[in-house]
Amino acid sequence: MSSGLRLEAPAKLNLSLAVVGRREDGFHLLDSHVVLLELADRLLLMPGSSGLRVEGEPGSSLPLDESNLAWRGLVAGLGHAPELACLALDKRVPIAAGLGGGSSDAAAARRLGRAWRGLPEGAADEADLVGLSQIGADVPFFAACVPAARVTGIGELIEPEAPEPAHVVLAHPPFGLSTAEVFAELRTAEWGGAENDLLAPARRLRPELDDLFALVQAAGGKPRLTGSGPTVFASSDDPERAGSIAGRLRRGRVRITLTRTRDTAASIERIIEEE
Repeated sequence: MSSGLRLEAPAKLNLSLAVVGRREDGFHLLDSHVVLLELADRLLLMPGSSGLRVEGEPGSSLPLDESNLAWRGLVAGLGHAPELACLALDKRVPIAAGLGGGSSDAAAARRLGRAWRGLPEGAADEADLVGLSQIGADVPFFAACVPAARVTGIGELIEPEAPEPAHVVLAHPPFGLSTAEVFAELRTAEWGGAENDLLAPARRLRPELDDLFALVQAAGGKPRLTGSGPTVFASSDDPERAGSIAGRLRRGRVRITLTRTRDTAASIERIIEEE
């Protein structure tokens, strides 16, 4: 028999995102409230020839080499390049969407790598979080293994918060947005001035977002942008209301995902296969 490890890599929502400063190295300082979603990628680490396989999300053009964030996370967890271990990534979280999919993949793969070595599955400590922020600003939040948190600094300072259950409608436009381009478009005068300080620069880069906001509002939701976008979301504690918003958007031919916030982080599952 062979044994593998499986783990979900959840998407996230930024319920708020304020830019509060910028360091000398150019990194922006953030103050954001973040929650995990049930929507998730799925990672499987199995014994066999070393490599990375990606499938799932239509139109995905993720790299299959050492630049892939999931692969970088696995190397961080193992402490070296994989030997006789294959990582399969089932991509379900849209890429370049403001949902943190790549960062979540990196954090999940790191956990799998540590478990592969027989190390404790516990959350990353403070020193690890600082290092993981070099992979991506959202990686420390996912690596902290908490369902909700206030995230500050450049993403490495995590203060766990009590999760609040909510049903969430994600509205996906037919384009992505580069986080780097959105931050480059951000103006100093826009810091700390909105529910999400990245909304104004995202709108300048993609004026079509105004149409999506209007559609979500017409469907009965309060439209908000998560992260650097372009995903727009509306949330409700009433599942019927969320379902109604989702239905109206579907009828308007908007690609949507109906999901929920999580009350716990994902756990590693051991897979036993008979040979």
